[in-house]
Amino acid sequence: MGRPLRVAMFIGLSLLWCSVAAPSEARGEWYVAAQAGVQVPQDLSNIQGTGSFTGVTSNDLNLRNQFAYGVKAGYFFPRDWNWLGVEFEFYHSDANIERQGITAAAPILGATQQNGFTPRVGLTTNNMVINVILRYPGERVQPYVGVGGGLGQSLLRTAPSDQTAFYPVLNMLVGVNISVTKHVGFFTEYKHTSGSPEFSETQFKADLRTNWFMGGVAYHF
Repeated sequence: MGRPLRVAMFIGLSLLWCSVAAPSEARGEWYVAAQAGVQVPQDLSNIQGTGSFTGVTSNDLNLRNQFAYGVKAGYFFPRDWNWLGVEFEFYHSDANIERQGITAAAPILGATQQNGFTPRVGLTTNNMVINVILRYPGERVQPYVGVGGGLGQSLLRTAPSDQTAFYPVLNMLVGVNISVTKHVGFFTEYKHTSGSPEFSETQFKADLRTNWFMGGVAYHF
């Protein structure tokens, strides 16, 4: 189990413990959820060399659509504030870089010449964010929007060793939750994240913007 997933599980379990330990009149509405779907990344854009490659630029690189999954834990305030909530979520996917043409004045991502090809490169993405959620607290149907930020981790699988970058991410989302029982609801949502990972060994940085189409099931306490 990777470190980001262990951190995500720790935060989620901590929130769950708080929901159990809090006095009943102050609990509001706590929930935990599992989610899965597809990641649809935009191009890896604004690629710039760093270190000895400072000043080098490259064309944008295409990324693959991939399966994605994650977990959530959140809290909606009680009584007149039940439209406002705070949520932690972790989500993961692999936005792999396909073999493709590259135009750069340095061997970014292994391209061997100025007008060459970059090999297929694995790019794993983990996001751990805290969102502020605004919802319509309907009895059955609850549309919501949210915005937040947190920590992104990207793992670039290049020879001879993998490279890891940590960077801040911005997260925006919109969705709807449909309650099927008092405690169980199904939800679907779209979210967009943006960040700028920097990889020191291959000496480049880029903008990574990703669309996530997710759905899942939530248990409300």
